[in-house]
Amino acid sequence: MEWMDAVQALVEEPWVRLAAGGLFRGIARRVRRGRGSVAAHSEAGPATTEPDAEGTETAVTTVADNRTGEQLAESLMEGVGNEGMRAATRLLGAHRNGFWLRRLLEQEAEWSAAGSGRPVIDRSGLHPSVGWDALGLLLVDQPWVIQASRSEMAVLEVAASLVRRCGVQLGSVVEAVDEDEFQLILRALQESAHGDAAR
Repeated sequence: MEWMDAVQALVEEPWVRLAAGGLFRGIARRVRRGRGSVAAHSEAGPATTEPDAEGTETAVTTVADNRTGEQLAESLMEGVGNEGMRAATRLLGAHRNGFWLRRLLEQEAEWSAAGSGRPVIDRSGLHPSVGWDALGLLLVDQPWVIQASRSEMAVLEVAASLVRRCGVQLGSVVEAVDEDEFQLILRALQESAHGDAAR
């Protein structure tokens, strides 16, 4: 039982408590960031997480089609010349294989009605594109309509901010996203600033 006395003595040391607390907070933050990442990359298609009654996030799979997220993004950028809009659309296409673009297409009618009747998929031109005005209104005025995890919302908000439809707090974004999402955001910022040449 001497080892238990030794452990007890260590636990009572303030510097050990401080170090252990920091370690456990770091682990908890990484677990929160990684939650649902396996489901997001499963064969069932992209997934999101929604909080249940107890606040625990559970995976929700969206309907997948046969196009990759990048292909879907390209189809929604035909005829779009604005570099910010192109970078934002590419970001949504690259994030979890087009998770947000698929949700916009799947929930187009519901979200368009919630966003003051403006379409979240703009079909007024020769080719469909993301309806950034409607999406910005939803994010600013009615964010509760869009159910998603913190990291998913952070990516969507950054995309909308690239087209000046939503302001973001960078500290909150950095806290919410994982390393892959962070790299996608950096690439989108470069593309927005320097165009396709940044790719």
